[in-house]
Amino acid sequence: MRQASPAAVTPAGIEARPFSRFVPVAALLFLFLYSGFCLQALPVVAPLMLRDWGMAARSLATPLALTSIGTGLGAMLGGFIGDAKGRKAPIICFAALQGVGMTLTGFAASLATLDILMFVIGFALGGYFPSGMALMTELAPARRRGLMVSLAILFGPIGLGVCSFLAGLLAPRYGWPLLFFVGGGGGVVLVLALIAFVPESPRYLARFTARRGERARIMARLGLADQENPVPADGATAEKISALTLLRSRLFLTLVLWLLFFLYYILGSIVLGWIPVVFSSARFPVWMASQSLFYWTIGSVIGTPLAGWVIGRIGVYDTAVLFSMAAVAVIGVLAFVKLDPTWAWLIMTTLPVAGFAVSGVVTSLYTMAADFYPSAMRATGIGLADAVGRIGGVLGAFVGVFALDLAGVSGFFFLIWCLALAAFGIFALLRGRGRPVVAD
Repeated sequence: MRQASPAAVTPAGIEARPFSRFVPVAALLFLFLYSGFCLQALPVVAPLMLRDWGMAARSLATPLALTSIGTGLGAMLGGFIGDAKGRKAPIICFAALQGVGMTLTGFAASLATLDILMFVIGFALGGYFPSGMALMTELAPARRRGLMVSLAILFGPIGLGVCSFLAGLLAPRYGWPLLFFVGGGGGVVLVLALIAFVPESPRYLARFTARRGERARIMARLGLADQENPVPADGATAEKISALTLLRSRLFLTLVLWLLFFLYYILGSIVLGWIPVVFSSARFPVWMASQSLFYWTIGSVIGTPLAGWVIGRIGVYDTAVLFSMAAVAVIGVLAFVKLDPTWAWLIMTTLPVAGFAVSGVVTSLYTMAADFYPSAMRATGIGLADAVGRIGGVLGAFVGVFALDLAGVSGFFFLIWCLALAAFGIFALLRGRGRPVVAD
């Protein structure tokens, strides 16, 4: 049956503008780019900051750890707020807080101040991330949910690259504080764009009978038909849904989702934190060790949007199994081949493929989190899963170097392979058990 056009559901006097949904999506992509910029700011100016403050490199371990801890706590709180008060308010408020934190960091003159501000920056990032991810998926038809998630994930690394480029251009000449001032100014622009262009989630508004008219106007302006973004339930019933009720009804699969996030955050933390050190310890050329993450990132940039496209074709569960199986295969090459400089060609070929496969799994995970929970607790579900994953990320920073010291290069990659293999087994079982029913 042919679906009704957006015009068929347009209230009288409101013009349907199908392409106007790209404007709020672009503003949200700017939000995710900004998150990557803020995360990268301290690492890229660390050498200059350490020189100016006369500190050892280990002094920055605490503020970096506090950033991750703040992000996890912010994700839990932000998810609850996003489901209780709507998506737009926490996105704007936490983005403003992050901009203030970036600006104040430019004035920081002590390690204690830096610790507090890095926690605030991480907390703000975690606060807007669940609602931002939920809103990205809810501004598009369900069939494009995977694509929206992949774009959100992709723009984080783009923000890392922008930050690194600007740091190399500005910090040596004008000092490291300027990068944080640029971040603060970018936060002002971002908040204004979010206020002006980002609407409330139509799915959130559908939970409240009194706000159905507001939802209809937003739907019309976005060019969304009811068949693409349906009302999840009767408003009076939907308002009574509690997070506890939904967690009880989906406890097993929620715990499975958390375990998958935990495993892949450990994997990602090990890779991003230690791969250059691993290749350097294996006596690879310095240039090759330094560029190893570049090759991994190239694969990630390609794999993320491709995974979003594949999800739209074969579904998120089949996509997760496919990409996780590829991750097991390619990481297995690194784990079971004795690595030394004579295998340089294999490493440079394998790393992009590994980054490609892992990014596809991560895209599938966030799509599952968005697709698995109904709109009444989607931000909560995403926030809790992300928070659990970030606990794994903190653990991975220590586990990676422990594996390298204990078992060498082969043991390091064998650990990563075991994590990928465990996740693949869980994906396969989840798919075989049957896909969960999504409420909306």
